Amino acid sequence: MTSNPDIVGSYVVGARREFYSAMRTELDRSGTRMVRTLQTFGFAPQSFVLTISSTPEVIQFAPFEAAVQQLGLFGINADDSPFDAGRVESISRQFNPVGMMGVSAQTLEGLKMMGHDPEAVFRGRVIWARPDAWATVSQMKDVVARRCVQLGPALGFECADGQVHVDRWEWEVTAESGALMLSSRLNRFEPVSKLNTGVLGSVSSKACSCGNPDTVIELV
Repeated sequence: MTSNPDIVGSYVVGARREFYSAMRTELDRSGTRMVRTLQTFGFAPQSFVLTISSTPEVIQFAPFEAAVQQLGLFGINADDSPFDAGRVESISRQFNPVGMMGVSAQTLEGLKMMGHDPEAVFRGRVIWARPDAWATVSQMKDVVARRCVQLGPALGFECADGQVHVDRWEWEVTAESGALMLSSRLNRFEPVSKLNTGVLGSVSSKACSCGNPDTVIELV
């Protein structure tokens, strides 16, 4: 294996940010597996999907963008920043995306700051909300609210049936003392073993009705 990674991103546990290195092949591999969750929504080919993320989150969100492309959808990006919320509103109005991944409290704050009603911007779409935005998004009318959560370098997100899936081949997720722990299963540039993600939850033993056999986690 080469001594230099293709990509350096990061993840946050509590208030601590950790840098994380990966090869492009790892992200492509993860994207192929994310297709299983994304395809449960049955989005029509050539529909638009918006991903809202920051540059350090490339490890977690680039695979999702790859899954979007593999399903014949068009991906668009916006920064996870209140100052780029105007772009989120503009994309919503001009491209009518079927889904928005990674909506955060910063997105909600920025939309309000710029005079936009988040509920109106999100209406009629699947909105994958981060933990800090979930309480607000889940109460919105005419919005298909779904969760997304970062587990260290991994990304889990809900399927159409409302269960958070994590790729069972790439990652092993366990729970210890109420916290979700992450271990890598396949060869990676930077393997992890029982990484405490800081996310509270448990691993479900029940199969999801969406048909995706990937690991299901239940968030607190």
